[in-house]
Amino acid sequence: MKNGKPKLTRRDADGLFPDLQQSGAHLASKPDNPFGEKGSRTTDRRDRDEASLWKDNLVTLPKGIELPPGYASVSQMREAMERAWRMKWVRESGNEIVAEFPEGWSAVRPASGAVELKDATGVVRAVYGWAADAELRVLPRYRVESQANSSSGLGSLVVRDRENGQILERSSTWSAQTGTNHPDWARLSTWLDKAHPRHRDPLRLWGDCEDNLG
Repeated sequence: MKNGKPKLTRRDADGLFPDLQQSGAHLASKPDNPFGEKGSRTTDRRDRDEASLWKDNLVTLPKGIELPPGYASVSQMREAMERAWRMKWVRESGNEIVAEFPEGWSAVRPASGAVELKDATGVVRAVYGWAADAELRVLPRYRVESQANSSSGLGSLVVRDRENGQILERSSTWSAQTGTNHPDWARLSTWLDKAHPRHRDPLRLWGDCEDNLG
């Protein structure tokens, strides 16, 4: 993918995961219908159509993919995603591509920020925006992230296992600096590199990916 050009998905994803290096909307509950029975029938029909789409686990994604280290092309990344996630690419149109995911996966759009692609356990596996040139960012299992202390205004760092939410390592320093500027960033990043050398590949180390990739 081309670098240097701002993309909605990158801004959204950076806001959601500010410390990640190299690193659809959900169906809202239906409000009371103010238009009477006729409007209700129309809404019910639309809901049935949407429900049938989601029953088949189809999710619309941007065609572009932010390539992680080790992947030379979008086609190579797509093939790896098919194997690791046991998903299928269904059809392509314009700037979008429709994919079929395993049972339980979903795409959810929060009140603000990027769309979150979640697996069957509710863990966010990728994020993307709505711009025409948006790119899908596939997220790794392990990452260094900031934790803020609301009373002091200072922050620390932790290494988190996103598959189960466990904290694997902590910084010893509280600082007003955050993210890569935190004084313990280099130490925790080095720790993560040693503990999980393949952590920058977002399609490895996850339990399902390792099972599917063999």
